[in-house]
Amino acid sequence: MRAPRAVILAVLGAVLACGRGNDAPQVPLAQAAEDSVRQVEAAHAILGPGAKAALDSGNVLYRARKYPAALAEYRVAADLAPQHPAPLFGVYMVAQATGNTGLADSAMAEIKKRSGPTAAAPHAFTDSALRDLHKKVGAPLPSPKS
Repeated sequence: MRAPRAVILAVLGAVLACGRGNDAPQVPLAQAAEDSVRQVEAAHAILGPGAKAALDSGNVLYRARKYPAALAEYRVAADLAPQHPAPLFGVYMVAQATGNTGLADSAMAEIKKRSGPTAAAPHAFTDSALRDLHKKVGAPLPSPKS
């Protein structure tokens, strides 16, 4: 009878201990969602019209599985907005869809370089914000490969 009681007390102690020591401010889910939407909108707003058009064209072509043409559009967008990570995320999506790990790795490295806040882009672009941006424009996302 003592063993089950000891196990229950140990589990209860572990559960209670997990709730302590978290001094981080708690953010309501609705506020976090609003912040994410604002971040995505700010990220999209700093793209110029030419880069937006190329990015949108790339997304349409990507959805149609026309990967070489989508890649060309994403590269045009990247040339027009060299400090913005969204076109590079398009390159990354094409690389993932086509199994080009070298291109995927180099695109991700470039995304990470551009993902921090800068004077031109004061909002940090996180991977999740980039994914949200592509979801917003309707581009399906590749599933992570194991």
